[in-house]
Amino acid sequence: MNDDKDRFLLDRRYTNAFENLDDATIANLASALEGDLRDGFARLIGLPEGAFDDLGQLGALVRDGISKRRAAHDAGVILAEPCTQWCIEKLGDASEDPTLEQLHEVLPEAIEKFGLDCARLMAIQYSRSLKGFRQLVATDERFAVAGTAPSVGVLEKDEAAQAAKREARKARKAAEQAAKAKQQANKRR
Repeated sequence: MNDDKDRFLLDRRYTNAFENLDDATIANLASALEGDLRDGFARLIGLPEGAFDDLGQLGALVRDGISKRRAAHDAGVILAEPCTQWCIEKLGDASEDPTLEQLHEVLPEAIEKFGLDCARLMAIQYSRSLKGFRQLVATDERFAVAGTAPSVGVLEKDEAAQAAKREARKARKAAEQAAKAKQQANKRR
């Protein structure tokens, strides 16, 4: 699979993840960032000066910035970074391509330390590239790729109205053909 398609799919997954998070959760994830990570995140999504001072508004500001700047993918990666770094340290050499079993060993503690939502964002990041994470997303309901299903309504057709439209269409075509035939007959004279 090419990089553009992967990026598109990951962006959709992050967008869906953010749609399913409430503002308080987003604010908690953002406020957990420290130092350069926090500063970079603020610049990425365009947070105003002092945005981290008001947790009540932070979630809405982050959501608005992600939406306006179409930065769901990058924001998701940064918000999950503390959890990702911790898991890399815990997994050691296995962090390059952890198995599902290795993930099951480390994730309970990661969830306890960073929260399920942060661990989900981390899983999204690697769900296209690492086999263990692909299996995790496919087999563990907590990490399944959630989405907002488009609402599909059943189209109800009024058969009588449809029949009337068909008859009107036939009449119009017949009139057009008659006019065309008359025009051609007049040209021959």
